[in-house]
Amino acid sequence: MSSLIAAAVVSGFLASAAQAQTPDDKNLAASIDRAAAAAVAGGESPGLEVAVVKDGRAVLVKSYGSANLEQHVPVSNDSVFRIGSVTKQFTAVALLLLAEEGKVSLQDKLSKYYPNFPRANDITLDEMLHHTSGIYNYTSEPNFAVDGMIRRSTDEMVEFIGKLPKLQDFEPGTNWSYSNSAYFILGGVVEKASGEPLATVFKTRFFTPLGMTHSALDDETEIVSGRASGYSGAAPGKFTNAAFISMSIPGGAGSVRSTASDLATWNAALFGGKILKAASLTAMLTPGKLNSGENSSAAMARMMAAAGAPAAAVSAKKEYGYALFLSQDEGHRKIDHGGGIYGFSASLSEFPDDKTTVVVLSNAIGKDVGASKIADRIERLAIGLPAKK
Repeated sequence: MSSLIAAAVVSGFLASAAQAQTPDDKNLAASIDRAAAAAVAGGESPGLEVAVVKDGRAVLVKSYGSANLEQHVPVSNDSVFRIGSVTKQFTAVALLLLAEEGKVSLQDKLSKYYPNFPRANDITLDEMLHHTSGIYNYTSEPNFAVDGMIRRSTDEMVEFIGKLPKLQDFEPGTNWSYSNSAYFILGGVVEKASGEPLATVFKTRFFTPLGMTHSALDDETEIVSGRASGYSGAAPGKFTNAAFISMSIPGGAGSVRSTASDLATWNAALFGGKILKAASLTAMLTPGKLNSGENSSAAMARMMAAAGAPAAAVSAKKEYGYALFLSQDEGHRKIDHGGGIYGFSASLSEFPDDKTTVVVLSNAIGKDVGASKIADRIERLAIGLPAKK
């Protein structure tokens, strides 16, 4: 991305926040404001950041509640939250850019980058991006809470994943299962193909040119101005300090920190065609395929049915592209990804036909707390759907 294009994207978005709002914008902003404030008042999160952009205009960018319950520090629009698995799309886009430059092919075998990883010659980068590689999810390990406290380099973490007692959930390409392991390793592939640390790739290719001044691949040792504290929720209003995790552990699967306004800027650039070539963006938004020729949504539906999910959820046909879920919300096309990590949850959604972006960041995760349900209510307001009963 040229610096001139990036500057135009950023200045355009930021300028929109100062534009005179239409009466419809003001009414919508008031409705979203009430919903977000009610969520915090109801104990669904200590604090929130919300950004809603419609037709290129910032309808609402606002913060709520506490960034730190002990020090009574309020959340501001510059408060920094961890965003968990929303990180994955940055890793995917980095790989797509490297593919555009001829430095990787998404059909490469993992063995090209990690020849000693088990079954690496049977797994492609494309399968890893689509969660069809079968690589076992390391965050499902019973000892993850302990293992997550140990700071490791990328290569040390890849070696750790490769030595877990369980290596594969299924044969590559035959099923779908969400794998943080796959995306962590893909972050390592970015490092090997680019010759730079993942933090540097994200900074120089995305955050600095787009003016995402509060975003970075997080490092728990850094002093970060405006860093929000994270909380675990046993129930609404019942919060405890979140457990510790070294941010070297999530890596390309979940280590980015950001703000709602930064993520709205990111979405404007990504879906505005300012980062990837059209063919690369199309690839990112193409559902994954199994070896059988089925879309990976068929495997997702079978998995949900086996877990006893409601029939409506099973039949919803949610697809997965590269680090993005693709679905319909009552006829409204939706492209989204959520994130959850100790103390934080996040939701970043794009409704392309409605020209609407919704970002909700929460400094809580747990039972009936966090970003997910709050974001759903705000999204429905933003695209004109009635509240769920």
